[in-house]
Amino acid sequence: MTELKQKYAKQYILNQSGTEAEQTLNLLVLNIMPNKLETEGQILNLSAGYSKNLSFTFLYPRTHHFKSDVLEHLRKMYATLDEIADEYFDGLIITGAPVETIDFEQVDYWNEFTDIIDWAKTHVKQTLYICWAAQAGLYYEYGIQKQDVKEKIFGIFKHHALEKDPIVDGLTGTFYLPHSRHTTLNSADIVAQPELKLISENIKTGPQIIVSKDHRNTFITGHPEYSTNTLANEYFRDQKQGLSIELPENYFYANDPSQRIINQWHEAGMKIFGNWLNQL
Repeated sequence: MTELKQKYAKQYILNQSGTEAEQTLNLLVLNIMPNKLETEGQILNLSAGYSKNLSFTFLYPRTHHFKSDVLEHLRKMYATLDEIADEYFDGLIITGAPVETIDFEQVDYWNEFTDIIDWAKTHVKQTLYICWAAQAGLYYEYGIQKQDVKEKIFGIFKHHALEKDPIVDGLTGTFYLPHSRHTTLNSADIVAQPELKLISENIKTGPQIIVSKDHRNTFITGHPEYSTNTLANEYFRDQKQGLSIELPENYFYANDPSQRIINQWHEAGMKIFGNWLNQL
């Protein structure tokens, strides 16, 4: 039985057994996606079925200019770095954000973002960076610059492990993950860093999973947390707004947006996330 209950203000326990288990992993989530509630649900769904209890504290950058309707929810349900600065966590998850076309230093919460990364080095065992956060973390820590792409990387893409690593345990052969972004990374820049391992890549997406050799940092340029309808919602939203957008690749049955969605990635996403949790 999986149960989500509030332990105290701004912290939640995902109780997998219905009882207070001896082992609980304390996770901090810096949620910088626009739809906070949707992303919260995706992270929790990715955790479903994990054997240990998980404690989640959601964090937001106070220096970002949020819309007023979102800010009320954040102040009530989220913490800021100042509020948890003296606490310690097993893991930090940093989500993506739709700011990949902006220079890193021009993102309004960039200084706070880097402060959180620096703080995590002494207060968090391991950090998981997702999509834009993966690119931003690699840039801040290793000076690796993102690259613009002519056509948006949008859809479900095939991957396979280039070498063995705990993050891909149990993923034999091919696995799939969603991507949605306008920038990519150069594999040669990853390989040139002696502290990094390139675990998987794709000719269209570029590097997909990168880990630091001490396993303190894991970078995933896709979205293992995405729910079945996330890319569809993005596609139809942009269509409605009159924006130019191609069909997400390998997503709708027969590439027909009126047909059902083929979810090929959820099990792989849960496996990768579970592997990351196991390392904590």
